[in-house]
Amino acid sequence: MLSTWQEFTAGGRPQGGSIPEDLRDFVENASAKDRPALTLFRESRVGTTYVEWQEDSLPVRGLNAFIEGVAQTDMDLTTPARRFAHVQNFARWGMVSDVQRQVEHKGFSDAFLYQEKKAIDATLNDIEHALHRQTSVTGATSAARQFAGLLSILTTSSNYTKLSGVTLTEAIFGDLLELFPDNGTEIQPNVAFVNSLLKRTISGFSTNVTRYVDAQMKLQINTIERHTSDFGEVDIYYSRDQLKAASKTVHGNSLTLLNPSFFESAWLQPLTSEVLARNGLRTQFQLSAMCTLIYRTTLAIGGCDDCTANF
Repeated sequence: MLSTWQEFTAGGRPQGGSIPEDLRDFVENASAKDRPALTLFRESRVGTTYVEWQEDSLPVRGLNAFIEGVAQTDMDLTTPARRFAHVQNFARWGMVSDVQRQVEHKGFSDAFLYQEKKAIDATLNDIEHALHRQTSVTGATSAARQFAGLLSILTTSSNYTKLSGVTLTEAIFGDLLELFPDNGTEIQPNVAFVNSLLKRTISGFSTNVTRYVDAQMKLQINTIERHTSDFGEVDIYYSRDQLKAASKTVHGNSLTLLNPSFFESAWLQPLTSEVLARNGLRTQFQLSAMCTLIYRTTLAIGGCDDCTANF
């Protein structure tokens, strides 16, 4: 009579006995790490937590004609306006026990370094999210400072349109681009940040859309299309941090047009990892960064929100 072996569970997993488990030597983490704004904006250094710069403009163009021998007349002069941004603190902590560091792992050799790397990626994702979604907060003893993100800055620009549920069409996309020269600036937007619904919408536009795939570029950012119009070429970047509606038939999507040369991620302290003093049988780390978003002028950004996709 054959013996009944009890070395497997119902799913075929070994449960003791002489059969070893077969755990593969890798950890697959498919979480997104695309950060187009952090990649495109140049980095700069700031020296304090309240950063200011100046913005000025010329008078509106008009007729300028005087009779001969006219007397001097005092004309109104304007001074530059000050803009500002708050430097925000980003932080994350982690702790790994001595046992976790000493035992053998599959997929990584050191649990501390593995958790530290995950925390770094998560913090960079948080900074990217802030660059898009955040609103400005002055801060206080019990309230953290926050800088204004792109969607907040967008609403202060004369190039901004609230579509209130209107479907994004190619004509409307052209209208948004046309606002830049119509508002008296030579700045041309060459980047558009859109969610997946509007990405598909723009892919369906029927005019000259040049598709290209740069393998090296796609390692960092997911650029798939370039839209060409009367107002120049605009690279379409998928951004998961732009506002997205629940479905393609619902309004609530945002589209941000900008020229990245007028934007900076400004750092009081770069992202830094520190090993904290030991407290018992464990090792602790601290990640921190201090940064803000500098926009040289609101005329370098435009676009819309609250629109509906169309595909």
